[in-house]
Amino acid sequence: MNYYEILSHFYPNMNYFCIDTYETLEWYETDKPKPSKESLASLYETVKDKWELELIREKRNKLLKESDYTALPDFPNREMWLVYRQALRDFPSNFTSGMDFPLPPNSGVLSNYRLKYCFYII
Repeated sequence: MNYYEILSHFYPNMNYFCIDTYETLEWYETDKPKPSKESLASLYETVKDKWELELIREKRNKLLKESDYTALPDFPNREMWLVYRQALRDFPSNFTSGMDFPLPPNSGVLSNYRLKYCFYII
């Protein structure tokens, strides 16, 4: 659990200093008591799934952007890449904790295509 993120989210206008653990939390507010370690843990439980899903969507969007070129009509093995990209789009709604992202089609396919192309040029 990242205490700084929890504090930033739930106590946005409070004065404090925190590196990454509860022990490093220095509370400078005089009119509001320092939240307990237990109360911060409870707050974290309310948002952790939402935050995890946001991170998953960010990574998914990055992977989709990186593979945009594979959707071009003349890209080799385009159908395999379209299936992969659809799996990426579906991933956040199918996600369960500990689940790995879909893997792209064998990257050797692209290498073989390049080798074949070079062979024909020679």
